[in-house]
Amino acid sequence: SGTVDYTLEQFEGSMHMLYEGAALAILVVLWFLRDWRATLVAAAALPLSILPTFAAMSWLGYSLNTITLLALAVIVGILVDDAIVEIENIERHGRMGKPILQAAGDAVTEIALAVVATTMSLVVVILPTAFMSGVPGLIFKEFGWTAVLAVLASLLVARLLTPMMAAYLLKSHPSSAVRDGRIMSWYLATVRW
Repeated sequence: SGTVDYTLEQFEGSMHMLYEGAALAILVVLWFLRDWRATLVAAAALPLSILPTFAAMSWLGYSLNTITLLALAVIVGILVDDAIVEIENIERHGRMGKPILQAAGDAVTEIALAVVATTMSLVVVILPTAFMSGVPGLIFKEFGWTAVLAVLASLLVARLLTPMMAAYLLKSHPSSAVRDGRIMSWYLATVRW
């Protein structure tokens, strides 16, 4: 019974942090996009990114422990980042009056390089932790590889599945000039100043 209670407490805390981060990421997406369909597509990126990460972790012989759960909890907001960028751009093109299939194609092509570059920047920042030497290296090897695998899985989901889901779940919008709200008007006036 020595460390069992402590280990279970760590596991439950890590899982709680993972769920909390996922819920907050989805709520923020809903708050900004204000479209439940777009939020659903962005939220689908979370499980679709974590499942391949679990498969790769199993292939590498990593267990679901405090370190790997910490990596997933730290990275959970980033997992939807690429999908959010894709969805937002598809929505923007859809509001230009384009049919949703064309909007999805144009939007994905337009930001392809930016999404890939952003993800590769994260990989370059996180990957060195997987190659640390000594005792810290033994601990951070699993952290680094888990985080990198999750980020790369999110890139695949954002580039392959998110546009496809958006093309079939989102609705086309008639072309109309959308007026900015009070906060956006204030923000733009401040930036112009």
